[in-house]
Amino acid sequence: MTTLPLRSAYATLARQRTGARRPGWSAGLARGIESLMVWHERARQRYQLRSLSDHMLRDLGLGRADVEAEAAKPFWRL
Repeated sequence: MTTLPLRSAYATLARQRTGARRPGWSAGLARGIESLMVWHERARQRYQLRSLSDHMLRDLGLGRADVEAEAAKPFWRL
């Protein structure tokens, strides 16, 4: 008789860990914030790449044209 409540408690815990019981708006908000953070990081990296000297770019195997093409992309594109 004790196995049924334990299974039920385990199922509830599993849903909470995977976020299955999370309301739709909070899950969407979390995804939106995560997207904003990724976009910000991508824009920051492109800015820093553009600021590297030609010597540093040669060390990376990149040319100035490659960097300018990457930096010209909008932050939401890979």
